[in-house]
Amino acid sequence: MKTLLLLLLSVSLSAQSPKTAAVRLLHGHPTLLVDNQPELPFMYALTHVSGGRWSWEEMPAHNLRQMTRAGVRLFQVDLWLQDIWTGPGRALDMQLARKQVRGVLEACPEASVVIRLHVNAPVWWRQAHPEESVQYADGPAEAGPQGLPFNHEDGDIYRVDRTSLASERWRTEAGVKLREFCRQLAHTREGKSVIGLHIAGGVYGEWHPWGFIKHEPDVSEPMTRAFRMWLKNKYQTTENLQKAWGNQLFTLENATVPDTLERKCCSDGFFRDPVTETRVMDFYQAYQSVIADDIELFCRIAKESWGRPLLVGVFNVYSQFGLCRQAINGHLEAERLLKSPWIDYFAGPPSYYEPSRLAGGSGLQRAPIKSVLLHGKLWFDEIDNGYLQDDQKIDFVRSKTLGDTNYLPVLQRSLWMPMAQGCGLWLYDFGPRRNTGWWDGPMYLEEISRSIALFREEYGKPVPAAAADALVVWDTDSYYAVKNVNTRDCDKGLDAAAEELQRAGVALDHIFQFDLPLVDLRPYRAVLFMNAWQIRPEMRQFIRDSVAQQGRTLIWNAGSGYADGQKTSIKLTENLTGIRFDRLNTGLVGVDTVKNQDWVSPTLLTADPAAGPLSTLLPTGNMPLVRKKVVTHTVVYAGIPLHDTAVFRSLLSTAGCRVWQDQGEALTVGRQYLVRHWAKGGQQRPVTRLQERETGMVRFE
Repeated sequence: MKTLLLLLLSVSLSAQSPKTAAVRLLHGHPTLLVDNQPELPFMYALTHVSGGRWSWEEMPAHNLRQMTRAGVRLFQVDLWLQDIWTGPGRALDMQLARKQVRGVLEACPEASVVIRLHVNAPVWWRQAHPEESVQYADGPAEAGPQGLPFNHEDGDIYRVDRTSLASERWRTEAGVKLREFCRQLAHTREGKSVIGLHIAGGVYGEWHPWGFIKHEPDVSEPMTRAFRMWLKNKYQTTENLQKAWGNQLFTLENATVPDTLERKCCSDGFFRDPVTETRVMDFYQAYQSVIADDIELFCRIAKESWGRPLLVGVFNVYSQFGLCRQAINGHLEAERLLKSPWIDYFAGPPSYYEPSRLAGGSGLQRAPIKSVLLHGKLWFDEIDNGYLQDDQKIDFVRSKTLGDTNYLPVLQRSLWMPMAQGCGLWLYDFGPRRNTGWWDGPMYLEEISRSIALFREEYGKPVPAAAADALVVWDTDSYYAVKNVNTRDCDKGLDAAAEELQRAGVALDHIFQFDLPLVDLRPYRAVLFMNAWQIRPEMRQFIRDSVAQQGRTLIWNAGSGYADGQKTSIKLTENLTGIRFDRLNTGLVGVDTVKNQDWVSPTLLTADPAAGPLSTLLPTGNMPLVRKKVVTHTVVYAGIPLHDTAVFRSLLSTAGCRVWQDQGEALTVGRQYLVRHWAKGGQQRPVTRLQERETGMVRFE
């Protein structure tokens, strides 16, 4: 019987026309098209770990069949160059690649498949080319886990041997193999069902540099060469370089990568001094550029080598949960990558800030979704939170029969939030490591099936827009100007604040600061700048001329505008906000409405009699949160980092934003939807549809 099924599958695949995929604007919204027809971007993904990654093995095959019955038609599988490029001079093992796709098609013959292809150098390649290895500024590389029972990604975040992401030799040779992979697979029987490649590299495939989060890459020869090339492109001459660095020791030919001590220093409290610390700031920008070069190179090769329209995506453009290490995280070239013609979508798991993930949390996405969509790209949430199910840890039988009613609302939130926004998602299933799938239970499968049917019916059709009236702005450039160490100022400041903000009950859009000129600002009553520590002159002018208008409220979080890329100064913040300040660095204790105790230094407290207090900082009597109304707009400035859902709700409602709920429920606005999530669910359905020309909302059943 098995032989007959395989024969029928083979005949079916031979007769099938090769599939195509693309992201196109449809009714003004980025839309996934498969064979030129809208396709709901909902995937099921096998994990990368041993015991769950090979599609033909027993438990993965079972879960693929379960998801097929639930209505899933898009699937993702992992594959590594390590798996198929097994030695120098050897052809790729395309039979293994085909077998991985074929296992999906045996479960779902009409499946469309995306391959997550990891382009990291194989172990044998690293051993053959030790001169191309990353070198860490904080110590030597150490032996890491290798081979079964370990997984290819095990050890990525430690100081282990890996090939430098700046290695030109790796880029060249891996690029040749990627081109070979595409050309050989595209027109095979299995390849006809492949619609996309997810290009993965670096830590966990997310293009973080090796050793991220705690270690300091990369002082290798490949990175030093790349740094010097970047400096030459920026400065052109040694004279210009020495003037910018204030240092006569370095030339374009001998410039070295900054050491650990230089990277940790900040001359002005939380801020780097652009006059004396440009060398470190340049290095971080060069490193980010190296990773963006990698991404664009491999994505371009995939696009050009496939031979027909191919969906290509990567993990990148994260703004959330950067662990205060954003300057070295590989995601700050977001503006460049969002504009890249070689990338169709970006992806990432929701924030790992624990309150965001748990029941009742917002499940906040890692990227500013407004920016991703503005550039005509799709965003995919990687749903990897099945570990929150208590029953999966201890009781296989219960998971097969009842499911976990405490987890069900988390699953609902995880499905509905991205789909309501017109984004995509995939369920990334680590469950087979525990002898079952994370969502292998009737309650979960029924919810998945219901949700797919619900959103598939309307996907790709024109729908009324659900406009947010508050805009939350995140910056990339600012991370070059501040400390790059894991401190409570950053960790609790931004991650906790972002989660509290999502529970304020106001419909929000999130955007990168560099995209402000692209967005229609008319719907927004408030614009909240979360980390605008460095704002360059041209953006300051745009904010004055276009954002600070029409009576809207601009809310500036602590430290906003203190740097401009050339200097740091209180005057810069004063000119930006129109508020006069005193500088205060120490001795701050006790806040009545703002609850953060770890503030950014320098702390700016108002000395402006026209700025009214919104809270009082004890015991000094100075005002950490003030409002000032001017002719064109209202300004709010927080002397210490903003916190607390009630504070955000008060600020936004006073600015004229509508409060949809005031009970602390997580709220996300999507095209025609509001998605509400609370800690206990089960029978409740927290999806509501906004009605045209109506101020109320009706529960969507």
